[in-house]
Amino acid sequence: MTGTSSTEGLELAQIVFYATAFIPAFFCFAKHGKHGLAGWLYVMAMCGLRLVGNGMAYHSLSTTGKPNPTAQIISGIGLSPILLAALGILHEANYSIQQRLPAILQGAGLLVPHLTILAGIALSAASKGKSSLLEAGMGVLALGWLMIVVFTAISLRSDSNRRRIDHEKKLLFAVTVALPLLGIRVIYSFAVAFADGRVNGGSLAVQAIFGTIPEFLVMIIYISAGIVTRNLTQERAGVTKSEPLQQDLMETPR
Repeated sequence: MTGTSSTEGLELAQIVFYATAFIPAFFCFAKHGKHGLAGWLYVMAMCGLRLVGNGMAYHSLSTTGKPNPTAQIISGIGLSPILLAALGILHEANYSIQQRLPAILQGAGLLVPHLTILAGIALSAASKGKSSLLEAGMGVLALGWLMIVVFTAISLRSDSNRRRIDHEKKLLFAVTVALPLLGIRVIYSFAVAFADGRVNGGSLAVQAIFGTIPEFLVMIIYISAGIVTRNLTQERAGVTKSEPLQQDLMETPR
């Protein structure tokens, strides 16, 4: 019973965290406008999926003392929005220099990691106890994370990086810091899928250290960056208005 009670406590802690996180996540969604639509929509989706999955898990543990298989599947699916949020925020961070970036970071190139992550989630969701599908799904998710790492590295090393406006630099920094934590979470799910065919596993301490805490930290990084850069739309507008003036000054004869 002690173990069950401790697990219930972990589930309850996640419910409280994501219920609280949804409010500033919605604030970021509202403030960042159309260019940040995808990233912040996925941050909110992460909150929603975790609330549903952890709510089901908590109810099952408190009434039957057994884990809920559907809640476990939802827990695995919950990895997709937190990864796709990183991709969306990266795209927002690249917006002002989009045309100067390599083609892989534009248009169709961005669809590749997007579709890869969705494919991984589709395989995981369709597993229904089939360990081979779950393992394949987690492997594809890990590949999706690796793609985001590559895209972020390209963004950082681009010759146009210095032309990025201030708030976009902060968003890029947030994604860069979050990626190692996301890697821990993805590798944990990957390892557990191969170990026993379940999305969540190990002792309570292992679940907390390698599963729950990295997710919490990533969400805190996302939301903190979103709040700090809440005036990004206005900053872009100010830069756009100043560009013609700067061009006139450069062309004025001396």
